[in-house]
Amino acid sequence: MFGGRFDPPHMAHMIHARLVLEMFELDKVLFVPAANPPHREVYASFSDRAEMLRLATGDEASFEVSHIEWKEDLSYTVDTLARLKALFAPTQLFLIIGLDEYECLNTWHEPERIMKMAELVVLPRGMRGGRSSKPGIHFPDLPLLEISSSLIRKRIAMGRSIHNWVPPRVEIYIRQEKLYKEVL
Repeated sequence: MFGGRFDPPHMAHMIHARLVLEMFELDKVLFVPAANPPHREVYASFSDRAEMLRLATGDEASFEVSHIEWKEDLSYTVDTLARLKALFAPTQLFLIIGLDEYECLNTWHEPERIMKMAELVVLPRGMRGGRSSKPGIHFPDLPLLEISSSLIRKRIAMGRSIHNWVPPRVEIYIRQEKLYKEVL
């Protein structure tokens, strides 16, 4: 499970997902856009973010987008993992998160339960990375890709190009739907 806001999804998401899929020999990567994350603000609607993910992953047979978190109340990773565990038992689940999210995992709802239900795959962010893996927590040696959704939103709001920062169909969708024009 690759969870996140995906606001918008970008090339680093796609590249890291492909590398994790191959490195851990996964059957697929399930992208789960957060409906209402308790710790972070979202700028595009769940429907827009899910559609952008569908467009971004459309050509990848091993990538799938899930609407499992589509609901009105807050989205907790622990609840999503519990539902996925029931759906895909006895499959071993992996939770793909960024280093920034890992560093605040202790503030998440029921972090101990999360660690029991899934192995963590922690993606490098910023200049931080290079940690040693331990049982149930993997810090794979992946390239640092300095692309972030917040930077993309700022570029859009400033009228700058996002070409090659997001998959082409996502770029077209953002332009057609006039997303992120007011975000700074």
